[in-house]
Amino acid sequence: MAGVNIDENHRGSMADGSLDQAELDSRWRAAEKILRHRFEHDGLLPAQRKVIERVLRGHNVLAVLPTGHGKSLCYQLASQVLPGLTVVVSPLVSLMKDQCDSLAHKSIKAVRIDQSVSPDEFRDAWRSVRSGEAKLLYLAPERFFNERFAAQIGDLPLSMLAIDEAHCMSQWGHHFRPDYLRLPELVERYRIGQTLALTATATPAVVKDIRGAFSIDSKNTIRLSTHRPNLRLHCTPTRTDQRDQILIDRLGGPPKKKTRRSGTASPSRSKRRNSTLVYVTRRNTADQLADTLRESGFAPLVYHAGLSAAERDDVQREFIESDNSVLIGTIAFGMGVDKANIRRVIHYNPSQSIEAYSQEIGRGGRDGKPCECETLLVAEDQTALRNLAASDLPSDAALSRLIERLIGQPDRFYLALGKLGWEVNLSTPAVATLLIRLQSLGYVRCLPMRYDTYRITPKYTNEKIVQESSPSHRDAVRAILASLAKGRRGFRVNLIVASEQHGIEREKLIEAIEQTAIEGLWNVESADSMHGYEWIKRIKRPKSLVKSLRQHAFDQFENNAQRVGQLMGFLECHRCLAIELAEHFGHRRSRICGRCTVCLCQGPFSNQIVPSDSIGRSALGVLETAIRQYPDLFAEPVDQAKFLCGLSTPFFRRFRLFKNPGYGVCEDVPFQRVLAALTK
Repeated sequence: MAGVNIDENHRGSMADGSLDQAELDSRWRAAEKILRHRFEHDGLLPAQRKVIERVLRGHNVLAVLPTGHGKSLCYQLASQVLPGLTVVVSPLVSLMKDQCDSLAHKSIKAVRIDQSVSPDEFRDAWRSVRSGEAKLLYLAPERFFNERFAAQIGDLPLSMLAIDEAHCMSQWGHHFRPDYLRLPELVERYRIGQTLALTATATPAVVKDIRGAFSIDSKNTIRLSTHRPNLRLHCTPTRTDQRDQILIDRLGGPPKKKTRRSGTASPSRSKRRNSTLVYVTRRNTADQLADTLRESGFAPLVYHAGLSAAERDDVQREFIESDNSVLIGTIAFGMGVDKANIRRVIHYNPSQSIEAYSQEIGRGGRDGKPCECETLLVAEDQTALRNLAASDLPSDAALSRLIERLIGQPDRFYLALGKLGWEVNLSTPAVATLLIRLQSLGYVRCLPMRYDTYRITPKYTNEKIVQESSPSHRDAVRAILASLAKGRRGFRVNLIVASEQHGIEREKLIEAIEQTAIEGLWNVESADSMHGYEWIKRIKRPKSLVKSLRQHAFDQFENNAQRVGQLMGFLECHRCLAIELAEHFGHRRSRICGRCTVCLCQGPFSNQIVPSDSIGRSALGVLETAIRQYPDLFAEPVDQAKFLCGLSTPFFRRFRLFKNPGYGVCEDVPFQRVLAALTK
């Protein structure tokens, strides 16, 4: 793998840049002053300095640095000396909020635009961006692609696009997100000067994808080994009925009861309880395990996507502020969580891939002190991991319905992806991924997302709003005010009517809406998002296209299954786990860690599960009953297999089939085996 690798066997050298040396020196002096006085750091880590050096020279850069190595500082510091605005793409609202709050304590102005900001916060954020007071703007990737952002940003110069969790843009990555795949479009659309892509987990294939997408030269690729020596890696094979007790033992055993004399637990017992993060695969596992630990006297925190945003924030805050809490979380927890003293990371269920495993254990020991990272391995868990990816496998019928709805669309068209998915029996992410696939095949071009509904709440009289608005927007402001209709929540504006009656293009109306809101003359809310597309070439052979899309979807499913297989092979513990981890990410390491399961002379283990020749008569019986009740829902083996494996679809949710006694009877059977049995 080409690039600058910094590990135990190799030290990369600095590349010469094209920026004038005097200007570079000036930027460094400013950066070092901010580093000392604002960030309160005496210096940078070697890899951070290499990344920032290349950024300050004006290069596109890829930084693959382990969790806890200060990736965010690379763009935060550079943004303060670059001439224009730095836009940071981040996948989580909580992560954006935490970083903005942290920077505020350092007297560095950074703002975020997301659905949680109030109208006053929205106005203040854009005012500080336009004045130059804020040089960092945090956005979720999907917000980049809507008409509101284009109207808000206007012609502001953008110095840099910083992409956090950049592995999300690669279809070979373990957290692929369709919106990330579109990020390269933004560089050209907004004439962004340079790109800094950052991630903690990138295999050579993912690195190649990111570099190709943003034209990043090999000499501007900075990579460190993902593994930190203070993380002690262990794997403990066990059975389902033993796993809970092993976890309780790892947590220090049942808490000692309070004594009448002191009213406190034993000091030695309390000392053993440091902050522990326990990862599980499913929400219901998290809830059930929490109940088990409570029965044993613990008070665990629980975090998963089923909680409200406020509940998740409360749990995260309590965990971060505590020194001895236990948090049970799904993969929804962890990204961007800045807690230095996690002393144990326990995988109650295995991760979904080696990349995910590396990222999850990276939450521990960020203070450099030892952290025990242990997987309680039940071999049968790998079936559930492999089956998860089958939820978004499309049937031929679903694909045909999707293509049929697309064929009749005009040259430019807008779709509500959630509604469309509900109609064709595909999840919203699956629909988004398929449409991105159609773009890559040259059928469509993605357009900025628009909103069907805009609500305006005037803060002053119409006359004052017109008078105080920008002269270039006054005609559009008048048209908007004339088109307001009273609704249950504020005033709704019909942009189609406003555009036709007043002869003003939609883009001009949106620009007036946003700029007048930034000026503080009215508040604006938007709803009912519509994703836009434009035909490049029409679909002439729908059956052939359905076959191609199905094959690509199944290839991605097999890719996910292979990642699970790689993880299970890693957990068999044939070689030093630190060496195995380094090699997976394309690094060279020859020295054993001396602390992992293998180095402690345990293993290798077998993760093989005994395959079954059939799915059983009872499973076929409940399926036949379900087919008689809902024949239209089970026309194809893919949907039949999803039902038996307990994998939800929009149609299953619509008819509440998750309550059917046969739903999920094969959840412990590999999806491929169930599908093969039904295909016969």
